[in-house]
Amino acid sequence: MNKEWYKTWFGNDYLTVYAHRDDDEARKVINLIMQYVCLEQKHRILDLCCGQGRHALYLADLGYQVVGIDLSSALLEIAKFRRTKNQPAYFIQADMRFLPTKNSFDLLLNLFTSFGYFETDQENEAVFSQFHQALKPGGYFVFDYFNKSHVIHHLVPYHKEQIENVQVEQERFIEGSRVKKIITLHREDSRSVFHESVKMYSPDQLLKMMKKAHLQVLQVFGSYNGEALKEDSQRFITIGQRQ
Repeated sequence: MNKEWYKTWFGNDYLTVYAHRDDDEARKVINLIMQYVCLEQKHRILDLCCGQGRHALYLADLGYQVVGIDLSSALLEIAKFRRTKNQPAYFIQADMRFLPTKNSFDLLLNLFTSFGYFETDQENEAVFSQFHQALKPGGYFVFDYFNKSHVIHHLVPYHKEQIENVQVEQERFIEGSRVKKIITLHREDSRSVFHESVKMYSPDQLLKMMKKAHLQVLQVFGSYNGEALKEDSQRFITIGQRQ
């Protein structure tokens, strides 16, 4: 399995498989954030690993200055295409380990499990240091990741579905401390295979990483509806501040 799978997977085929992650879901998580983070129109927001811009463009519609950063040029082109000339949203290609910004943002978002992609704990942990670097002192961050316990106990080993003219097969398994997925897309005249491999961290491990990066956690949730984190919660969502 390619250790740098994230460099090739996040494109149009990714959007086919994850079409259910739509703008309505994006609005739900943004509305949850707005209940706990007090923002003014002058404040600047960084959507880190912004993908096609679902969250960034919704925030721009609300009048905020938004910068979206992603490694995928294909997804960034879609985000730019979806942006209207009146939306204050800008999109930049960069690696989350090496952000081209410092002390710049009032709020940083890292949503939909855009974490744990790298091979070593040091590389993954360094992402939180980048949160700290990008935020202004006292700036807020929101981190949205799967809940390790839920993944272990509810993993679906195999799933097949038809999405328009594409048959999608997904094989999921746990190998060591990583949850892995093989995605095969069958079209009438072609077959494409992609991989995902994400390091599973427990909430306690993540909280320790954040503390080490001088990020103070203020709220913890287990779902986009704002439910408390439980052993079987699907998500691990934190809202916090740069110290």
